[in-house]
Amino acid sequence: MIKRNLVLLLAVLIIVPVIFSGVKRISSFRGTSQKVDEAQAELEQLKKENEDLKRELQYKSSEGFAEGEIRNKLGMVKQGETEVIITKPEEQKAEGGSQQDQIPNWQKWRDLFLGRS
Repeated sequence: MIKRNLVLLLAVLIIVPVIFSGVKRISSFRGTSQKVDEAQAELEQLKKENEDLKRELQYKSSEGFAEGEIRNKLGMVKQGETEVIITKPEEQKAEGGSQQDQIPNWQKWRDLFLGRS
């Protein structure tokens, strides 16, 4: 009986650390697996970004892009084309807005309520 209990105690003392070690390794493998998955996802994203940048570089290296930039920034047109200049509303006011636009708002409100015009 004592030998049986001693053998059982020795078996428990050996099995418990082995089980804890196995659980620790499984947990470590799961963490490593998760890191690998995250790294693969980041790699896929970087590959997509790289492809986008390659396409952008190819487009910006083309003659069409260079011609478009030159025409837009320098305001140049091809022969037979008509140049159209669109001004902003602020520029139109600065060029010669109406006299009504030059009156401050508080005076406009005063005139509205007191009936002055």
